[in-house]
Amino acid sequence: MPTAHHDTASAPASDWLTSAEVERFRAKFEVQGECWIWQGPPDKDGYGTFYLRKRGRRAHRVAWYWQNGPIPDGLVIDHSCRHRSCVNPDHLNLATPSENVFANSHSVPALNRLKTECKNGHPFDREYSAKGGHTVRYCSICEAAKRKRLRASWEAEARATKC
Repeated sequence: MPTAHHDTASAPASDWLTSAEVERFRAKFEVQGECWIWQGPPDKDGYGTFYLRKRGRRAHRVAWYWQNGPIPDGLVIDHSCRHRSCVNPDHLNLATPSENVFANSHSVPALNRLKTECKNGHPFDREYSAKGGHTVRYCSICEAAKRKRLRASWEAEARATKC
C-alpha cells in the first residue's frame, strides 16, 4: 500500500492536482499533532468535503489522490488514526470495504464479530451462509427454544381457527 512521509510545507504539487488545487486544499486543514484536521465543511457522516473539478468530494479521498493518484476500483480509504476529519496522507491506507469495517473496532459489524456468545451467554456453535454470501453465527440452544415457542404458537393458532 502506497504511503510515504508527507510534510505539509514540502509536500509536492503532484501530477494529479494542479498547484492551484493543492494550495486551495492546503488552506483547508490545520495540523494538530500528527493529524491534519479538516477545517472545511463536513458531510453528513463527519468526513471533510472539498469542492474539486465541479464536484463535492470527501477531503480524505482528495488527500489520497493528491499524493498517490486514483483510488483503485473496489478499494476505499481507511483512516489509521480513526479521525474522519484527518487528511494526513500518512494516516490513509487502501483497504477493501470489508477490511475497513472490521479494522474499525467501533463499528457494529466489528463489535459483533468479536462476540463469542449469544445474549443469554451460550456459545455461538452453529453458522450458515446467508444471502449475500456472508456467514451468520447462532446459538443452537436459543434457536431450539425459539423453534419450540413458534411451534406451540402455530399449534395454538391452528386449534383456535378450526374450519
